[in-house]
Amino acid sequence: MKKRLNIDISNLKIAQYGYVFKDVEKQAEIMESIYGIPKFAVLIDEDYPIEYRGKESKISTKIAISRFFNTQIELIELIKGNCIYKEFLEAGKEGFQHVSFFIENLDSYIDTFKKSGFEVIHYGQIGKQRFAYFDTEETFGLLLEFQETVKRKRKK
Repeated sequence: MKKRLNIDISNLKIAQYGYVFKDVEKQAEIMESIYGIPKFAVLIDEDYPIEYRGKESKISTKIAISRFFNTQIELIELIKGNCIYKEFLEAGKEGFQHVSFFIENLDSYIDTFKKSGFEVIHYGQIGKQRFAYFDTEETFGLLLEFQETVKRKRKK
């Protein structure tokens, strides 16, 4: 099937640059000292459920977050589990992996991307943040991630 994205994403602003490294604390120190990136906050998320290439998985990650170029910088270290970060590292890569957009109504993006022939390869939620990565590496050169902050429902 020839892929054609049937949604206009040209007005979206890149909210996050995502990098995958074997050691995020070491990489954070490099980026802080060489490029003057503000100190990274390091968080560990353990055993959170995701869907990876259509199968359920649990992963643990160490994530370092800062801001640079007026954009969030995310450094991801996989501690354990099967996911796109493991794929990236096993392919002998480290570094820039994806860009992320903060949007509303993630489900509509998932539906549109699927109908356009793009597979959701990594999907999950950490806290209030739902995310979906789409298989755009072959056609775009990197992965696209869309994130939505789940809003708490008001009690009536």
